[in-house]
Amino acid sequence: MLVLQYYLVAIGHLVEQFYLVRKTCVIEQQTISLVEVFDALNRGATVVTGNKRLASATRQAFEYAAIDKGLEVWPTPNVLPWSAWLQRVWEEAVVSGAAPAPELMLTSQQEQCIWEDIITESVADQLLQQVTGTVRRVQEAWQLMQSWRLSLNDAAFRYNSDSAAFWKWASRFETRCTEKGWLPLARLSDEFQRSVQAGALVTPAELMLIGFDELTPQQQSLLQTLAETGCDIHWMQLAGMESQAVKIGCVDVRAEAATVARWVRQRLDENPELEFGVVVPELASQRDILIHALDEVLVPHALHPGRQSVARPYNISLGPPLSAYPIISTALKLLGLLAPTISLKNVGSLLRSPFIAGWEHEASARALLDGRLRETGELHVALKTLRYHASQTNKPYSCPVLAENLDAWAKAARDCPRTNSPGQWSERFAGLLKVVGWAGGRPLSSEEYQAAEAWRDLLGTFASLEPVAESMDASTAAAQLRRIAGERTFQPQTGVVPVQVLGILEAIGLHFDCLWIMGLHDGTWPAPPRPNPFIPLPLQRDAGLPHSSEERELQVSRIVISRLLTSAAEVVVSFPQRSGDEELRSSPLITDVPIVDMEALRLWTAPTWRDSVHRSARLTPLEEDPAPPLENEEVSGGSAVFKLQAACPFRAFAELRLGARTLRQADIGLDAMARGSLMHRVLEKVWHALDSHEQLIAMAATEVGAMVDTMVGESIDEIASKYPQTFTRRFREMEAERLRRHVLEWLELEKQRVPFRVVEREGKHEATAGGVRVQLKIDRIDELADGRQILIDYKTGEVKPAQWFGERPDEPQLPLYSMAVGGDIAGVLFAQVKSGGMAFNGVAEDEGLAPGVKSYESLKQTREANSWPDVLHGWRATMERLGETFRNGEALVDPKQYPVTCTYCELKPLCRINELTVLDGESSETEDPS
Repeated sequence: MLVLQYYLVAIGHLVEQFYLVRKTCVIEQQTISLVEVFDALNRGATVVTGNKRLASATRQAFEYAAIDKGLEVWPTPNVLPWSAWLQRVWEEAVVSGAAPAPELMLTSQQEQCIWEDIITESVADQLLQQVTGTVRRVQEAWQLMQSWRLSLNDAAFRYNSDSAAFWKWASRFETRCTEKGWLPLARLSDEFQRSVQAGALVTPAELMLIGFDELTPQQQSLLQTLAETGCDIHWMQLAGMESQAVKIGCVDVRAEAATVARWVRQRLDENPELEFGVVVPELASQRDILIHALDEVLVPHALHPGRQSVARPYNISLGPPLSAYPIISTALKLLGLLAPTISLKNVGSLLRSPFIAGWEHEASARALLDGRLRETGELHVALKTLRYHASQTNKPYSCPVLAENLDAWAKAARDCPRTNSPGQWSERFAGLLKVVGWAGGRPLSSEEYQAAEAWRDLLGTFASLEPVAESMDASTAAAQLRRIAGERTFQPQTGVVPVQVLGILEAIGLHFDCLWIMGLHDGTWPAPPRPNPFIPLPLQRDAGLPHSSEERELQVSRIVISRLLTSAAEVVVSFPQRSGDEELRSSPLITDVPIVDMEALRLWTAPTWRDSVHRSARLTPLEEDPAPPLENEEVSGGSAVFKLQAACPFRAFAELRLGARTLRQADIGLDAMARGSLMHRVLEKVWHALDSHEQLIAMAATEVGAMVDTMVGESIDEIASKYPQTFTRRFREMEAERLRRHVLEWLELEKQRVPFRVVEREGKHEATAGGVRVQLKIDRIDELADGRQILIDYKTGEVKPAQWFGERPDEPQLPLYSMAVGGDIAGVLFAQVKSGGMAFNGVAEDEGLAPGVKSYESLKQTREANSWPDVLHGWRATMERLGETFRNGEALVDPKQYPVTCTYCELKPLCRINELTVLDGESSETEDPS
């Protein structure tokens, strides 16, 4: 239980505090006992706190005190943070008619919308990066101006471009609010004060301020007016308790977080009733590190695979953005379906999301659908494409529930007007999500349910923009909603837990049994100044604005740390000694805190779940056991069967027999495979038209160019329908020009060959080697004048004949073709159709059959061959051996040349080649050299 204790404040502490209070303030700090606070609340006094957490803790302490007294009924304590109190009293005054009602009392989001409109309109013809970030800083600057009574008429606003721009934007904002009758939140205090001065409002009888390190001039002015009208005001300074503080340095932030977790665990085991505070100056950046450390020690089962939601004994005050919660991310991505296309990445995320109706029954099919859409090779997918594939009932990726819901979505989307107001879009969005079954894929956990409720509140916030925003289209509305969700932090309710993880200012006024303040290195505390860039710096420093100077930050930091050091009976402060390569020192403000070693902290020393798993690992020797032999002779995969078996038997087994393949990665434009296929198709059409070398030679250049243009156009037409997002008009023109240029350059090389005629294009053949039968497609077979044949395979990359030879050839494709065709083969060639490297690469029986192609006799790899038939026979023997090992189930992890062979293999997590090489290295090191 958090208990608030109030004591007298030391004189020195008071002196420091008054440094932060303007001299015009007539309200002095007072001390008051906790019992007197409760008595005041019982008689109807209002307690106003400096932050929400302190208000909650004060209410909780009041209620616990009532329970301790045996009361069954007690008045609701009137405790609110400053802004909530102002809004409540003003709304009550407006409802009662005591204060004039504005046309609209602006919310923070409404104000931000107005600022964004003004700034965007102002810089429409200029380059302004990060408009949203600029809006937030401008909004903050104007609020500071009101709180600290600064005037836009000050000449300092003319001295730099940022301040001048702010002056212009702020003037427009104030004018717009005046013309529309809108009341910004930052001026609510002034309006309230004017109504009090006019005698229109009945002031509260008693007001207590708790947790205010300083009072702004605006607050001071209002409080002074209230005091003059008879309000009894108490400004309370929360004192500390007697404590013993120690300091320790940790290696880095992760070690620091792990030490905190072990410190908490030890004390919780000793006394589960203790209340802990963990205070972190840089909580936003270290939140994930802390969660992992606390989970590992306090709730290790939270790290177990498959755990959806776990009750944790700690609460972190700073939640992540609402948009970061998976169920909300799903909703935002669903709204992306209103755009003409949605990114493939987001489509995949939606298909894998458990928050869309039908997921429990279609999870596997939707995962397969994700893979199918990746095969399209495009980065964006249209809704109609997604609906089409989901509705294919005869496919393994058929998703009938999803298809039905997407059809309903499409119908509802068609009914949406082109533009709408925020309120109308809010209703439309809610309806669209309902028809697609959002939040209905499976039962929701408590956290997910709360996030879904927060989404409905978010839609209400978006709808509230209607009075200040113009009509917008669907994409703009969705973007606005996404921005609001990204800016709103959300922390699910956890109930009462023993450990509170807080930012440093949130902890002021709270007391704990045990407190750890981490991250107090010299770069963090005192915090460096962060003046607002839109208010002239001299004005900020003269007025003493927050974060305006080193002196002010030092003074605030001294006050805060001195108070925190007396907020618990046991206090530990720590700092990381390193951040990457940078050495860190402890904050100079904790120099006087005695340093201790780890043993003095009494840490929990038992192994974590992860440690236990690692320590329990045992090596189990296994005998090599080949895979089951191949039952059927025919195997799909073509020449890849022999190529993969030569490269690594395990890869051949995993890819071709187990079907283990990675998902295709789409990229901008066409990938290498698609470009190669397109080139193949163009050349196939060209040689259907030409038929022979003689015909090519006889055609004029203009005729050849026209023919190539026709074939390129036809080929692009065939493929463009498969890539509707890629083949824009401009991309089509560029791809056509590329193909035309390359094909014409290639045909010039073909002219240099001895006469031939094309007898086969994209012909289907069958080859059997080692009991393995595969189907092949040979790009082209040419026949020479003497009847011999040349086998040709097109390649858009660089290839070398040396890759066809050896016990484990890198490129066995053409040797396999020679087996399939048989007959009188004069040569086998790769046609390398590559920009800047057009060439024939291959081996032939005779010299001169094609430019650059040598006879087998001149190759190093065939010097031992007595004849061309010996070369062909050697290839057959190699293919037979590779086929036999594949058929017999030989699947050792045995890359031909590690690590080169493994460079583009995606199966390393499956074969664990990296772990095997490490173990082999360890074994060799431990072997007896004798």
